[in-house]
Amino acid sequence: MTQAGENQIRALIKLLSDENERIVKTISGKLVEIGDSAVPLLQEAEIEQPEMARRIEEVLDEIRGSRLQEELRDLAARPDDRIDLEAGAFLIARYAYPSLEARIYTRQLDAMAAEVRDRMGPRVSGEETVKTLGRYLFAEQGFRGNTKNYYEADNSYLNRVLERRTGIPISLSVIYLLVARRLRLPVAGIGMPGHFLVKFDSERYKIFIDCFNGGALLTEKDCARFLTQAGYGFEEKYLQKSSTRAILVRIVKNLIAIYQKLDDPVKGARLGRFIEALEGPTGGSQEQCQGG
Repeated sequence: MTQAGENQIRALIKLLSDENERIVKTISGKLVEIGDSAVPLLQEAEIEQPEMARRIEEVLDEIRGSRLQEELRDLAARPDDRIDLEAGAFLIARYAYPSLEARIYTRQLDAMAAEVRDRMGPRVSGEETVKTLGRYLFAEQGFRGNTKNYYEADNSYLNRVLERRTGIPISLSVIYLLVARRLRLPVAGIGMPGHFLVKFDSERYKIFIDCFNGGALLTEKDCARFLTQAGYGFEEKYLQKSSTRAILVRIVKNLIAIYQKLDDPVKGARLGRFIEALEGPTGGSQEQCQGG
């Protein structure tokens, strides 16, 4: 950035303090047009001038959020079976962590899958495969449900789940799915109401995995009992496989609920537009219920 460019951006940021809302709107638009090069100076001003924090946050959100929204729209334009879950989850995480480098975490997932592969023989049964992966992720690696701070945004951002080894049902299930798919295992996400599971579904072995509760193994009867006790009743559709689009939409909806609890309408509104980008012109993710 040239000195002249930096001085221009600083002058525009200073004008964000104007009492005239029309002027503020015009200045905000100019800063959004400048884009990424304005971000470091906006962040600096956000710290140094807390009285302007709300207006600066809105500009930063527009710069970062609109770019991610377009990337999500491009991702979601593909057929459902070709949408990349991993890419989508890291795109969502970049909303809170704009400098996130997905390849760092991709390599981490690669290494985890390689470790599990080394432990499985060439003719291991489906049951033993599930037990081996479960022991590795939940006993050895320590992935667990965040029961103390369930409604914490970092439980939904994949980079933080990998770093902290803690999350909510859907984010932990995504970790399981990403490792299992590297091993070419027959797995799918199951978007039950109120709780997200993974299903291992081979010809000889079928089981549901509860990643929030240490990889506990559940039968269909166990799932039906949970749904009934939770007040949802049981319907076969509750155990249907979730599409990648539906999984990404559910992650975003969980985040919207969290930011609503935190009284953060800026983030809530932007994430709502993320859902529009993911669902596309047809709308609707086919997901029956949210939560977890």
